Amino acid sequence: MAGVWTFLQHREVSAHRAFATASAAYRQVMASGEEPRLADAAQALTEFLKDYPRSADAAQAWYSLANVEYRRGRHDAALAAFGKAAGRDSGSVGALSRLGIGYAWEAKKDPARALAAYEAALKGRGPKDFLYAELLLAAARVQEEMKQPAAAVETYRRLLKDVPDSSRAEEARTRLAILGASAA
Repeated sequence: MAGVWTFLQHREVSAHRAFATASAAYRQVMASGEEPRLADAAQALTEFLKDYPRSADAAQAWYSLANVEYRRGRHDAALAAFGKAAGRDSGSVGALSRLGIGYAWEAKKDPARALAAYEAALKGRGPKDFLYAELLLAAARVQEEMKQPAAAVETYRRLLKDVPDSSRAEEARTRLAILGASAA
């Protein structure tokens, strides 16, 4: 049994080193945005995930890959990768991935699916949760796009009621004014 444990520990250490290399490349390429380098980063992350699919770093790798694919305009690949990341993590990476799913659906010009993604991400979340205000703002934006102004007004007001000091509150007030609604 000790031999198996040692092997698994060694494998995880190797995975962590490999991810550190892929992650460094990811950060550099996201800063530059150069298409050939984006493809290289996607390849490096894909290879990491193929070699270490059960690594503790896998959720972060899927999320990073999703961001690269989104940046490349490969929205189906981004959706798949965001989905994998969300399925592997219930914390910050999972929350960011669920938000990313909505963004990818918006990029694909499918606001109904984007709204469904944002609403699913909001389930069980409250004002003290990470990304709560961002998710509400995204949902309201899509409601506006779907010609549902009453729903958008309700969502913007919910944001202002639940998180009045949010960095997104001013944007919600502006959108309400554009929609001809008051903040209350």
